[in-house]
Amino acid sequence: MRIVASLIVGLATLLASVGALSHHSFSAEFDVGRPVTLEGTVKEMEWTNPHAWIHLVVQDEQGNAQEWAVELLGVNSLIRSGMSPKTVVPGDRLTISGFGARNGTNTANASTVTRTGSAESLWTSVRE
Repeated sequence: MRIVASLIVGLATLLASVGALSHHSFSAEFDVGRPVTLEGTVKEMEWTNPHAWIHLVVQDEQGNAQEWAVELLGVNSLIRSGMSPKTVVPGDRLTISGFGARNGTNTANASTVTRTGSAESLWTSVRE
């Protein structure tokens, strides 16, 4: 009986840790030496876990549209901070400050999210 109980506890521990393996550290994916400030139009807001994402269309220096994927915290953290799925919708103009991806793609982790024009703060990272 003790062997069966030990196997059950071991299996439960193993299964509980699987989700932790897929999560990443900030510094593994994003570079604090690559600060970005993005101003653009929301294409989509993904309310997903483990992180929510804002897809933002930004004009580059040549006037070409570039899509950026910006990572936020998880849905529960955003809701606790006062955001809801109605806070950011496609077509909204936002200014997002954060840090770019280490691999150089148009991916960032947000530190602040504000409405362009009104400077209304929608979200601020605890790192700020």
